[in-house]
Amino acid sequence: MELTRRRFMQIGAAAGATVAVSGLFSETEAMEVELGGKGVAVDKGAGIGSKGSGFDKVVPYTCLVCNIEDGGLAYIKDGRVKKLEGNDKHVSTRGRLCAKGNAGIGHVYDPDRILYPLKRTGPRGSGQYKRISWDEAISEVAANLKKVIDSGHPNEIMVHWGRDRSGGAYGRFMKTLGTSTGINHTSTCESSKKIGMEHTWGPDIETPDFANTKYILNFGSNILEAAYFHNPYAQRVVEGRAEGHAKLVTVDCRLSNTAGRSDEWLSVFPGTDAVVALAMANVIMSEGLADTEFINNWTNYPADKLAAHLKQYTPEMAEKYSGVPAADIRRIAIEFASVKPATVYTYRGPSKHLYGSYAERCVMLLPIITGNVEKKGGYNLPRGMGYGQPGDGPKGGSEPSFLSSHPDYPLAGHKVSHLVPFWIKEGKQKVSVYINYMTAPAYTYPAASVWREVLSDENLFKFNVTFSNQMNENTALMDIILPDGSYLERWDPESMPSSAWPWVGIRQPVIKPLGEAIEVRGVFQKIIHKIDPDGSKGMKKSWNFKDGEDYVKQQFAGVKGLDWDKFKKDGVFPIYGKLDPATGKIAGKDGKPITAQFGDPYKETSDGKANVGGKKYAGFGTGDGKINIYAEGYKKYGFNPLPVFKANPLHWNMDGSSKLSGDQMILTTFKWNVHVQSRTPNVKWLTEMVHSNPAWLNAGTAAKLGVKNGDLIRITSGVGYIVTKVRVTEGIHPMVIAVSNTFGTKFGRFATANKMGGEGQFGAGDDPDLKNIWWKSEGVNPNYIIPAMADPIGGSASWYDTVVTVTRAQSGDNLGDTKADSAKHFDLYKEGMRYAYTGDKHLEMHPESKGMSLPKPEMGKGH
Repeated sequence: MELTRRRFMQIGAAAGATVAVSGLFSETEAMEVELGGKGVAVDKGAGIGSKGSGFDKVVPYTCLVCNIEDGGLAYIKDGRVKKLEGNDKHVSTRGRLCAKGNAGIGHVYDPDRILYPLKRTGPRGSGQYKRISWDEAISEVAANLKKVIDSGHPNEIMVHWGRDRSGGAYGRFMKTLGTSTGINHTSTCESSKKIGMEHTWGPDIETPDFANTKYILNFGSNILEAAYFHNPYAQRVVEGRAEGHAKLVTVDCRLSNTAGRSDEWLSVFPGTDAVVALAMANVIMSEGLADTEFINNWTNYPADKLAAHLKQYTPEMAEKYSGVPAADIRRIAIEFASVKPATVYTYRGPSKHLYGSYAERCVMLLPIITGNVEKKGGYNLPRGMGYGQPGDGPKGGSEPSFLSSHPDYPLAGHKVSHLVPFWIKEGKQKVSVYINYMTAPAYTYPAASVWREVLSDENLFKFNVTFSNQMNENTALMDIILPDGSYLERWDPESMPSSAWPWVGIRQPVIKPLGEAIEVRGVFQKIIHKIDPDGSKGMKKSWNFKDGEDYVKQQFAGVKGLDWDKFKKDGVFPIYGKLDPATGKIAGKDGKPITAQFGDPYKETSDGKANVGGKKYAGFGTGDGKINIYAEGYKKYGFNPLPVFKANPLHWNMDGSSKLSGDQMILTTFKWNVHVQSRTPNVKWLTEMVHSNPAWLNAGTAAKLGVKNGDLIRITSGVGYIVTKVRVTEGIHPMVIAVSNTFGTKFGRFATANKMGGEGQFGAGDDPDLKNIWWKSEGVNPNYIIPAMADPIGGSASWYDTVVTVTRAQSGDNLGDTKADSAKHFDLYKEGMRYAYTGDKHLEMHPESKGMSLPKPEMGKGH
């Protein structure tokens, strides 16, 4: 078939397409690959680790451009990566990479990449650094850490990680130092979803069987473009629709690519997904469509009591809050319950609100009451494989840390990291050493400007160090920068529940690290050995390994049947079969697609936790082995133990009337298929495709405001404003304005449309394509004007609750302008704290809990 430009663009836009792109520096050895995931079979004679088609070798690896961990193959020539494509042995991703994965070469050969250790010479944020040796860098970091450890206050060492896929090495480092102050990025990601799920069925994630379902009810997830497990899930959704004719209904405030490819799009007002789901559940129960036998046997709440609880949530009530017509809610509920099998899926849409953990449990109720749990085509438990840790690990800190286990959020087991700068500024805990790894809070967190302010303050953050190979708004505030190896230059263990078949994968160096970059384990080891050279402190013994490969090899030593040398050649274990190019599926020895197993919780076993009809079954991951519709953990702290809708007090009065004035609306954010939060703007292929972020505004709303497509507008929140262009569309709720994240950085020549000029400042050099930049704008960062508030239950950032006004740009406004007031950020942070467990609004929002004896808030309790 002739590969026309139109066909190329169609293929390139498809989820999971494996179209290869020509070499980064105009090399043309890379071959176009047909859609369907043929992987290395396209290159006749090429095999993993062998030569073929002009390449010296092909090395398997696991991707880390985003958090999906797809299996990939790197084609190497003369010690350079020439192209990346999918690993056809990988059961989850089946020979496909997404566009971000295909473009991963740009992370290695980024012309602005940091390639050697740097020490700050000017004020924080000035960009003034000098090159230093690794010995000098290690000595300075170790000296600062040792000083804190010797003082007897190790919790003053704050360890902050983002996209950490080290398989426990980062946590091991933290524990070796003796600190309990470990801060992740999960509260900005999906912590409220996790807490909702954990208290309902045990695991913090699900694995829906999209490929075999007949109905998909999708709440707030952009599955086909940028969801969690986007690549493998998109493949299965397409299978389910193309082969099984599954219906797809998406509930979202924005016409995402998934909503646009759905059979129906229900445009919902932000934060009201829960009431829509509860109204659907009410219809299902009242129409006699529920699987009451499943409810009574496999949940901890009787069907009759549940039906009575749901009576209050009528479709008409849901329409009042959400804007979704009651008739549609009723019809879709009946459809969902009448078709078997069926499943739901959620991501940030329902859970990134003030009471997002409730919303997650409300949506989970739909597959539960219809008996669509842990069945073919249903809503299923995650499948995963584990691995161990090498040798004897350290015990870690003994005292809880205020910053990582805040007493006002007793159920937030995944931390409330986005509020940390406010607590530090309030003097709740000192930070003498701040260690940053793969996260950029001064750019990607809500109230990013507050992070920038506190990280700049040497009275609050005494010494800052980062493991990074990229200069950005956060890296520029560090005192020492240690050049990390890219994901194609390092070792990591991997395992993600991204398909119905469990697997473990490996991330291994496909080339030698560029410059003086060292993978993070090696740096951890050097630091610990510097602090404890003779082992007298008991720290060194936890870091006695030969190199990164030795460390990771030990982690997989306990995986039954895994041969290390074969594992390195395959990149994944186990091998379930071969990829069939005709179907794009993994086929077993009989030539037929492999089939998954379902129903483990329902297996009778002598030591089972679930008691059903006097017999013991394996059950679910809860205390009683049953699905907990009634969450005792919620009740303990005065939260409602049943799935409920709490109207967002930022948007609604207690009587159900709207708090918003006629000119106010809600700001939401989203992610493009070719970008992540901060690490892709300087990847040239991706930024050429999407390099700006105009605000999506409803056509009717735009007409009332007097703005036209492409006009400059000012978006003003309670803390400041941003200036951007407007994209007028029917594809968004009339009371919502949406601005994507990723953009607005002031670092990186591709990211800034070469406004920086000059040559690579930190060692990587130049790129001939810099002269080919044709776009002008680098976009704007909305995070500066999004306040930092948290779900009182799950601790998640309430990303989609920001109330704003929209006007035409004012005189003197320029595209990309931002202004944020830290004092106003603090005011709204304090307002959010009023809804926390100890806040004065907690019982006001939960009158059902008045009179209860609630536990005294303590650090580390309930987490």
